Order: sequence, then C-alpha cells, then structure tokens
Amino acid sequence: LGYRAGTNPIWDLEGSKVILAFSTNLTEEQNVIGVPIKKAVKSGSKLIVIDPREVELTRYADVWLRPKPGTENLVLAAIMKQIVIQGFERREWINDNCDGLEGLRKKLEALDFQDVVQETGVPLELIENTARIYGLSDLASIVYGLDTIPKELREECVYSLAGLALLTGNLGRPSSGIYPMLRRANEQGAWDVGCVPSLLPGYNPVTD
Repeated sequence: LGYRAGTNPIWDLEGSKVILAFSTNLTEEQNVIGVPIKKAVKSGSKLIVIDPREVELTRYADVWLRPKPGTENLVLAAIMKQIVIQGFERREWINDNCDGLEGLRKKLEALDFQDVVQETGVPLELIENTARIYGLSDLASIVYGLDTIPKELREECVYSLAGLALLTGNLGRPSSGIYPMLRRANEQGAWDVGCVPSLLPGYNPVTD
C-alpha cells in the first residue's frame, strides 16, 4: 500500500476466489483486465459489483449493490461493520500487520444500518451477503475505478477499500489485493516506467 499502483499483477485475478468490482466499467475502459475476471467467474469464483450503473460485469455478478451516487463510501463502511459483527475479521493477521483496529471498530459502532439503507437505497440483506462472501474468502481482490464517485469523496473511498482488504487480511498474497483502474489507456504503464516528471522507474522520486 502507499504506491499509486496495484498490489498484485492483473493476472493474479484469475486465481481470486472473490472479486469485488467497485465503481468501474472496466470491460469498456480497461478491457484486458476483464479477461482474468471472467475466467475466474467461469471457474466458480464469486463476483461482487458495487456500482449504480448497469455495466457489463453486472451480468456475471453474484451480488450487485446499486447505491445512490455519492453514498458509496457509506455502503463500504456498512460492509466493514457487518464483517466485524459476523466475526470475519482476521485478528491475528491484523495484530501482526496493522494499526488502528479499535479506532475503526469504534467508528463503525456509531453506524446505524437503517440509516444506511435509507440513505443509500441498498437493502441490508445485500450488505450482509456481501460481507459474508468477501469476509469468508482468504483470496479476495478489489478492483476499483471511482468512475461514479465525486472528486471530494474519492480519497475516502480508497481508504475504505484498503480498510476492507486489511480487515480481512486480503493483502500480501497472490490472487488477493487491490487493483486501481486508472482512467486513461496505458496510464499505469507510464507511471511504472517513470514517464512522469516527479518519478523515476520503480516509483523512486527524482529528489532521492
């Protein structure tokens, strides 16, 4: 975490048992990444889509959550709370790798599910089911694009997605992790090879 890049190679997605696609129309904008996702689903992996739009991936989804635009981060918080309630957090992994769990738990305690349902338009049973599918998997991946997220809320959503992966220990192994879908073709590759003013290849700052 902390780099403007995915935590794993995209072909790791083919081995993921659960894939959560968040606010991304990737089969239109990054269609190569759709290949390992569709292969994974064909092999029995679960697909969760969180997007107010009907994108192609919704046809393959086991669960499709359609929050009202601007309430996506509230849905992510509710999923995390359900993961804690249902006991899917990886406590031992968290203790070895993370800080701030108790602070997160206190914030989540203040979240009222009925308020979430009313504000987001997402039924509670879909939130519970999403938490169960993602939380039970030890090889879960998150693919996000932030296509529908207002600019002022994007950073919060990225932190919540990272929190979701950390809460369940889905980082640091093949076929897990977080995959940002940048908006323009080959933008990720340009960053990787250092074609930006402030970085050398490998994300090393030119000032180092």
